Amino acid sequence: MKKIEAGSLYLKQHRNLFQCPICKGKFETVEGHSVVCANGHHFDVSKKGTLHLLMKGGQNEYGKEMLSSRKNLADTGFFHPLLDAVYDHIDKPEDATVLDVGCGEGSHLHYLTEKGLKGTKIGFDISKDAIQLAASNFFPDAFWCVADLAHSPFSENAFDVILNIFSPSQYQEFDRVLKPGGKVIKVVPNAQYLIELREQLYALDTTKREYDNQQVVDRFYDIYPDAVSEEVSYTVDLDAKSYGWLMEMTPLSWGASEESLANASANPLNSVTVAVTLLVASKAV
Repeated sequence: MKKIEAGSLYLKQHRNLFQCPICKGKFETVEGHSVVCANGHHFDVSKKGTLHLLMKGGQNEYGKEMLSSRKNLADTGFFHPLLDAVYDHIDKPEDATVLDVGCGEGSHLHYLTEKGLKGTKIGFDISKDAIQLAASNFFPDAFWCVADLAHSPFSENAFDVILNIFSPSQYQEFDRVLKPGGKVIKVVPNAQYLIELREQLYALDTTKREYDNQQVVDRFYDIYPDAVSEEVSYTVDLDAKSYGWLMEMTPLSWGASEESLANASANPLNSVTVAVTLLVASKAV
């Protein structure tokens, strides 16, 4: 079956998870390779089997090269220990509905699927390039779509789990699309995340070298007072290739001086720390 056909079939089976981003109405039918709402607005499934539900061009700084580097780095197992921790917090009924918010090129959801995550999975990102990569590499794992978190095209009370890994949050929207009792799992970097790289790139700039996630954590607890947190920290060995992919994918390199970047290129790190905070909460029943 071609991807466009598989994507159209998916929408026929799961159109109840979506709503029209224009009028917020339900999608009523799938006609050919287009999904159509009650007010006649229609959106076409792409040849890659994806759906573009973004109303206007999104602001995104992540280009194809950066996204490819992130996938290459993910393939080395760079994120696996933190994703193992995420997996342990997911309830796993076979009919669960999972939404990966800001899924990027899809590698996180792919790994969780390989670990055994079942159910109906949707990954979305504001970046069309990211979704094209996800569909090219990981099409069977999930349905991939281009969408905006602030105006997400998903139905109320539709999802059992929201994954929010290194991406922005919109808690009002999370509450709208989560089922009662549904769970949100957020991953944020902490003070030691990529600390060796920050010290290398910003040796003389403490404002960029230091990072504090307390404001993000406090905001999560404001919304979910009964939330729990888990600290995950580990060291990843790097070779020349993986160091290059890390430099390409991390926004840390974007603000560094030419001198710092040249020094980093001449002195690649042999290892780096991955240190994150997992924040887990459930929607009130």
